[in-house]
Amino acid sequence: MKNQWRIVVSILLVIVVAVFAILNVASVPVSFGFTTVHWPLILILLVSILIGAVLMILFSTINTVQHNRAYKALEKTSSEHLAELQAENDRLSKRLQNSNSKQAAGLQEKQIKELRAQVADLQAKLAAK
Repeated sequence: MKNQWRIVVSILLVIVVAVFAILNVASVPVSFGFTTVHWPLILILLVSILIGAVLMILFSTINTVQHNRAYKALEKTSSEHLAELQAENDRLSKRLQNSNSKQAAGLQEKQIKELRAQVADLQAKLAAK
C-alpha cells in the first residue's frame, strides 16, 4: 500500500513538472561571468533542482556516515564497559563465595570447639565418678 502511494505521488509530480515545462519554454540569458548563454527557463530550473537534489543527497549521506561512526564508537565503548562490569561481577561473585565458605568454616570450627568442650566436660565428669 505504501509503494502504491509513492507511485501515485511520483506520477503526479511528473505531471506537474511536464505542465511546468510547457509553461516555461521562454529562452532566458544566463551569465557565467565570462560568457552569456540563452537557455530555456525550464532547463535552467531543472538543472538547479538537480544540483540541489545532488547536494541534499550528499549532505544527507555525510550526516548518515557520521551517525553510523558515532553509533559504532558508542557500541564499542558500551561493549567494553559491559565486559568490564561482567569481569567485576565475576570477581565479586568469587569474593562472596570465598567469604561464605570462610564463614561456614568459621562456624564449623566454632561447633567443633563447643563439641570438644562438651567432650572434655563429660570426660571430667566420668573421671570424677
